[in-house]
Amino acid sequence: MATNDDDLYGDLEDAVAKPMPSNTGQKVTHHTSTSKSLSALPMMSHPEIAQLQQQIKSLKVENDIVKKNIGILYRTSKSELERKDRTIDQLQNELDSMRR
Repeated sequence: MATNDDDLYGDLEDAVAKPMPSNTGQKVTHHTSTSKSLSALPMMSHPEIAQLQQQIKSLKVENDIVKKNIGILYRTSKSELERKDRTIDQLQNELDSMRR
């Protein structure tokens, strides 16, 4: 764990929690049928599209950070378990040597 890439909290200075935009009365619908044409979907304004594209970009960055952090957390916990096992083995050996 000596590399700077494994710094679990290294991105905290850059990460800013952004509130999710409210729907402001807009109804959110999910179109699952592929037979519906795109013309049936409500038209979105350019600012709305730009906002959604920015939100997608933000979520991708956040997703990358979460993936990196979960990997670091996994490696950290794995090394801590190995350290614990070594300590238990060492203590067991010390106890065994005292019993002789």
